[in-house]
Amino acid sequence: AKGHALDRVVALLLDAGHEDFLVDLGGELASRGRHPSGRRWKVGIENPLPGSEKLAGALHLDGSAVATSGDRANGYDVGARRYSHIIDPATGEPVESNLASVSVLMPTGTEADGWSTALMAAGAAGPVLAGRHGISALFLFRGSHRPDRVATGSFNQHLA
Repeated sequence: AKGHALDRVVALLLDAGHEDFLVDLGGELASRGRHPSGRRWKVGIENPLPGSEKLAGALHLDGSAVATSGDRANGYDVGARRYSHIIDPATGEPVESNLASVSVLMPTGTEADGWSTALMAAGAAGPVLAGRHGISALFLFRGSHRPDRVATGSFNQHLA
């Protein structure tokens, strides 16, 4: 629903005649035009590891939307397992994976939101699924001290 709401805000801004804006709706973002300084919009990609203050990267957001699904904010640890709020449709249980987050770039917030959740639910199979559908995504898997990255589609071309 957040992606759809993001699209509605973008439509309202465009209908009101605005050409240059960045909208952040709870971590899902969409942009049009340029930053007031004339540069491209640049947004951070949060490091999904609990307690980390550093960004995992930065992204140029040019007239598109990005949504991230992960288990940092809405997850918890019990023993060695990380429990996510994303449910595996095959088991009806929280997704069990070393995938910490996935960020998806799409033309609309609705598409980005839906695909980021679906790819998070897919876990380790997510990059193959994204590749099969031509989706630009960044998967961050739990590594020893920093997340391991897998990018699909044209995502790397948008990294700042």
